[in-house]
Amino acid sequence: MARRLALVVIAAAGLSACSAKLPADINEAALTQAIGKSIGSPSTCVIVADAQGRTVWRGGGYITCSRNLPTCQGGETTTAAEVLKAGLGKPARFTSCPTTGANTVGWAVGPVPTGEGKPQRDLTYVAVMEGERALPGLEIKERAERAFEKAGF
Repeated sequence: MARRLALVVIAAAGLSACSAKLPADINEAALTQAIGKSIGSPSTCVIVADAQGRTVWRGGGYITCSRNLPTCQGGETTTAAEVLKAGLGKPARFTSCPTTGANTVGWAVGPVPTGEGKPQRDLTYVAVMEGERALPGLEIKERAERAFEKAGF
């Protein structure tokens, strides 16, 4: 039993060593706080991924980030992870549209901006809000990018 537990711990350590992470000079607490203050709500999801599409940071709960929401393109729905995957390495895009009742959805996806004098990181983000008070996609884009700057990107 002890040997099996030791193998599980070693395997978990090996997996975590290979998992994608934020760059070492980015303060995760500052990023969480900046995103929370600028676009945070229970209906918000922000995911940052590396060039291979591996998640390096997520703001928002798993359920919020896994919801199928309208793409604002002809009645299709998708998840934040799928929008992120489709946006890897592409220019920034944003959109908004009505969902149900008084609710709207706003999407923003694009490269995480690189601050002056900072190294290029090849990271992409998606941010989505849905609800009665959801921000439009352009506003989400602007606020998310300011939050990334505050966090040191």
